Formats: sequence, structure tokens, C-alpha cells
Amino acid sequence: MDDPLLSVRDLTVHFTSGGRVSRALDGVDLEIRSGETVGLVGETGCGKSATALAIMGLIPSPPGRVVAGQVLFEGEDLLRKSGADLRRLRGTGISMVFQEPMTSLDPSFTIGSQLAEVLEVHRGLSGRSARREALALLDGVRLPHPERVLAQYPFQLSGGMRQRVMIALALSCRPRLLIADEPTSALDVTVQAQIFALLRDLQARLGTAILLITHDLAVVAENCGRAYVMYAGRIAEAAPVAALFGRPRHPYTQGLLAAVPGAGTGMRVIPGEVPNAAGYPPGCRFWPRCAHAMDRCRDAHPSLSEPDPGHRVACYLYGP
Repeated sequence: MDDPLLSVRDLTVHFTSGGRVSRALDGVDLEIRSGETVGLVGETGCGKSATALAIMGLIPSPPGRVVAGQVLFEGEDLLRKSGADLRRLRGTGISMVFQEPMTSLDPSFTIGSQLAEVLEVHRGLSGRSARREALALLDGVRLPHPERVLAQYPFQLSGGMRQRVMIALALSCRPRLLIADEPTSALDVTVQAQIFALLRDLQARLGTAILLITHDLAVVAENCGRAYVMYAGRIAEAAPVAALFGRPRHPYTQGLLAAVPGAGTGMRVIPGEVPNAAGYPPGCRFWPRCAHAMDRCRDAHPSLSEPDPGHRVACYLYGP
């Protein structure tokens, strides 16, 4: 197989507040190859967005810091790059669609001004060339009346239109990797479907790899080829989507699928709560909520084993 476009290895991120250390990420490993869509799924607070920010070099410091690991993009470790190098890479190499477009777009400037700034900084376009490209980008994300949108401010657009603008901004420099962090969380179901159809179309045309971060298993099933399940700052399971949904291995993944309404046996709830990152239990972090917990689950966290080819799981039920 081709070398991964992005390879995250043993990524560990801590946040410090009031003298307490929160282990937001603890040894995260994931890979993405050119042109594929990979899902990163888990409950709120499990570390999905922290993973995206660490990849982008946007962990706020303080209070956060990358303690260990590598983020290899096209073979180069982004954690060793300077701030100037990372700024040049953002947009052209890796781009990100943030969770809430209303807070990501600057309310003081028109959409046209914000697009023009990106095109000038990263692609050297200005004046009429920048305007033509901005119109083409807005048309490419299927925004009606792009000339009108260029002159409007973010508050004058609907949620779906703002998200399309964010996608246009993210794709304006033709990145090799697009990170989409809950790109439809604030949108209604119809608009969600339109946004994901747009992402699939853009990927088919541009060949962009996509890391899709979500808490919605249905979104993963419909849009991803592979997926990583994250729990309490660690990867619990990684597999092709067909295998993950057809034969989930980790008790946490099984619990998530059983909690989906209409899953067949009625909706079930995973008992307990996600542990606080400042006070994770020893051993496997899921054992207090797991019906299969054994004594050794309390002593040490299991490493990822591979019970089936390409299907990895961090659970003592399947490996040493």
C-alpha cells in the first residue's frame, strides 16, 4: 500500500489548570491515506477535537502542550516545524472546517474580504484574479448568487450557507488533507445531507483526503471507508467501516451501536459516565462501565491487538 499521507504516532497532549493535569490525548495512533475518508468517532469530551487541533499545530499553549508523539504529514514531523512553517502549511497542505462557522468567520468582514485574504496570503492572488477565484469557490460549493454572498457578512447568511463558506475557505488552497470537525452539528438533517454530498463530490473532483470527526455513527457509516473509535483520550478500536459495524469488537463500540435508536434490539444505555481527563481510572479507562471487565483491566491499559486483518482493538478479550 502507499505510504500514509498523515500518520499520527503516540500523540499525547496535556492541559494544565489550577495545578491539575488533564490528559486529553494519551498515545493516539491513526493513519490517513491520500483520497480516503476516515472517521474519528466518540462521545463529547473524548479527545476528538484535541486530536484535530494537535495535527494543525493549534493546541493553545498555555494551558495545553504536546507531551510526546509524532504527527507525520507526507513524512515530515509537524511537531518539529516552526510556527512560520506551519502557517505556510495550513491551507495548502492541511485545512480544517471548524465545528461552528459563526465563531470561525470574522463578523467584522464580508465573505469576499475573508476569501480574498486567504487567496492573497496563500496563493498570491489579488484584485480581479482573487475575486474571480472567490466567485468560483462559492459556486463550487453550490452557493446561489455568489456575487451577492461576497458582499455579505456572516450574520446575513444561514447556518448551511456559512458552513459552505467555511468549506470554500478550507478548499481555497487545494489542500491534500481536509479535517472536518463536526461540520454539520448545528444544521438540520436536510442541510446535513447536502453538506456531506458536497464533501463527497469535492473529494471525487480534487482527490482530497478527509478526516471526519463526529459523534454520529450514521455519519461514519454513510461517508467513511475506515474509522477510529476514541474513548477517554485513547483509540479503542480501528477498522474498515463494514467490519466495525458488522462485527464490533470493543465493548465500548458495541455499547455505542446498541445505543443507536432503532438498532433492532431497542436502545440501550452505556452505564456510568465518561471519566474526567484529570482523574482517569488506572488500567483500561472503560472498565468501570464494562460488563466484561477482568482484574487485569484495572491494572494496565491493553495495547492495540489485531484479531482480524486490518481490525485493531484495545481490549484484553482479544489479545495479551
